[in-house]
Amino acid sequence: MTLTIHQLLTVGFWFVLFILLLVILMAVDVALTQYNDFELIRRGHTAVALRFVLKLLAHALIISRSMMISQVVWDAVVISAYAFVLLLIVQWLFDLVMKRAAGIDMSKNIAENHMPSALLSGSLHVVGAVILMGSM
Repeated sequence: MTLTIHQLLTVGFWFVLFILLLVILMAVDVALTQYNDFELIRRGHTAVALRFVLKLLAHALIISRSMMISQVVWDAVVISAYAFVLLLIVQWLFDLVMKRAAGIDMSKNIAENHMPSALLSGSLHVVGAVILMGSM
């Protein structure tokens, strides 16, 4: 297989565009979090860092899959953004259920460096991403 300059430029364009999309999605995610992710990470909160990394992985998986199935950049952007919103809804519902049914405040626990809550919350995003990838 011989790659053309056009194909290489296309790969570079998609890569840069979707790295920017990932940064934007994570910035929105951080803005919607009840605590300051970066401040707590800076202070050494492993739970916050773990949840952040798992969410980053989840969004990267979704973006990767949307790129694989899309012929047009715009389709991949829309699919990625839509999946992001779906994951936000799932996270909100999960947090609500945990608070009402189990008396667990996930955001508070994570902000207090509670690793099991961070692992559970972050894993929810990865599992959601895998399910979303399967539905694409």
